[in-house]
Amino acid sequence: MDDLMPDNGLSIFLLVMLLLVGGFLLQWAWRRPLAKQPALDMTADSCESEVTARSLMTAEEATLFNLIRLAAQDYFLVLVKLPVLQVVSVADKDEAARKTLMRTIQPVRLDVVLAHPGTLQAMTIVKFQKNGQEVKRLGKRELVVDTVLKAAGINVVVLDLNQTYSVEHVTNLLGLAEDE
Repeated sequence: MDDLMPDNGLSIFLLVMLLLVGGFLLQWAWRRPLAKQPALDMTADSCESEVTARSLMTAEEATLFNLIRLAAQDYFLVLVKLPVLQVVSVADKDEAARKTLMRTIQPVRLDVVLAHPGTLQAMTIVKFQKNGQEVKRLGKRELVVDTVLKAAGINVVVLDLNQTYSVEHVTNLLGLAEDE
């Protein structure tokens, strides 16, 4: 009887080890990322999908953009419809707060960005305003974006789409007028 005890202890030990290894393998298999689904094959003669080009901006925005480009092209690179996260970088010791801020500002696109041609950093943002009442009722996201831009040292200029501007007027509003 004494001879059987060491074998039973060893057998139980091996059985427990086998169960642990099996559990580990099952856990590993379940936590593995699934294989990515193959991309849908879209051929030129596909009947189910319709892909068309879309305008970057409205006609009113294009008119104002051209005035901005004429006023600023000698001083800045003039870019249109860039995401906020393309012009600012956010760092915070609190990772959760940083991620919340990033999720808040991520979908916002800036109307016009004036970037320094040497450093390629945004210097001024031009926001298009559709009517005079929108300034009073800015949403939470727009207020956060304005705060982030101000914290980054980026000037924000708001232009009304319903107002008529001249190149000289836009030059003055952007602070690019040369003192005589």
